[in-house]
Amino acid sequence: MATARSAAMLALAMLLFAQLSAAGSINETAAYQTCMTTPSSCSSLSFYNRQLTGTLPTELGIFTNLMYMTLWMNAMTGSIPSELGALTRLRTMWLNHNQLTGTLPTELGALTRVTFMAIDHNQVTGTLPSELGTLTSVTYLGLQELRLTGTLPSELGAITNSRYMAFHGNPLTGTIPSEMGNLASVTAMGLHDLRLTGTLPSELGAITNARYMACNHNLLTGTIPSEMGNLASVTRMFLNNNLLTGTIPSEMGNLASLTAMAFNNNLLAGTIPSEMGNLASLTAMLVCSNAGLCGTIPAGVIPTTSSLPANDCPTATNGTLLGSACLTSAPTGPPSTPSPTVPPGILPSISPTKPSSSDSPESRTNDSDEHPLKENWFRKRDVARKKAFPQLFSWFNKQAKRDASMEHDVQ
Repeated sequence: MATARSAAMLALAMLLFAQLSAAGSINETAAYQTCMTTPSSCSSLSFYNRQLTGTLPTELGIFTNLMYMTLWMNAMTGSIPSELGALTRLRTMWLNHNQLTGTLPTELGALTRVTFMAIDHNQVTGTLPSELGTLTSVTYLGLQELRLTGTLPSELGAITNSRYMAFHGNPLTGTIPSEMGNLASVTAMGLHDLRLTGTLPSELGAITNARYMACNHNLLTGTIPSEMGNLASVTRMFLNNNLLTGTIPSEMGNLASLTAMAFNNNLLAGTIPSEMGNLASLTAMLVCSNAGLCGTIPAGVIPTTSSLPANDCPTATNGTLLGSACLTSAPTGPPSTPSPTVPPGILPSISPTKPSSSDSPESRTNDSDEHPLKENWFRKRDVARKKAFPQLFSWFNKQAKRDASMEHDVQ
């Protein structure tokens, strides 16, 4: 025991030295004196944005009373130690924005008190452990922008307290489990930029607290479930760049909070429902590149942007017929004024490159060497994501302060 304790103290001392070197001061030494002398009494480790390098010491598992681990925005490498599964009192785990590799340990499923778990923006590979379904206290689960493969475990549907769940930017395959419809508390669901197949489960319509729903840039087929019209709280819905067929359900006209929707680059047909004109909050509606789709854009809505292909979407303001299937009946007369671009912030940047002819439905079904999940695509994607870093840093900084203020309440 004495040897293990000494090793833990040495590991912490190394982290502390690196932190103080990066900070250029020794003012914080006293705050961690307890952790260095009595590891079993240590409740908080905060080393975010300290330029830390090296690996996560396996000896961290001895800090059995640790409740807050904040190591995000560093340059740490190596794998996530399975010994972290022994930290059963842990409430927050921020390991995101490092250079971690290896796989997600199944032992993380033992952290049943964790409310915030962020491992995103690393180089972690392997599959999503089904044991994550035991994290029933989690409200924030960030596993986006990794290198995860395999499928989405149905056990994720048991994390019913989650409000934020993100897996986007991983080469995950398979279908969307119908159990995801059990996540009634989720306000943001990020399932975009994956390689998901199958249909959109009608059960997603039960996530009535969702404000952000993104399933775009996948290989989804079938029709848009009418149950999606039950998402009364949703403000942004993105189903673009899939292989969806059928029509746009008239129930979409029930989404009174909707401000932006993107159904472009699918195989949709039929007429844009007149009920869409009831959406007073809608400011951006992207339905381009659905050759069989006809109809009109509701008044006051931006129909297209310069960054999207316009071969099936004439650059016209609202009220103009859309889709190559009905262009022959477009009204005659002087050309209408070009539409403005979508204001920054309304639509997220989904891909670091502009869509091209290689992004056609036919090419998206081909797992060739030209698939965008190559290494150079990852590098370009990461550069694009860094544009949002100031906002991300501000959010995590506020969250870290909130966690610190909660510490005394938990104790």
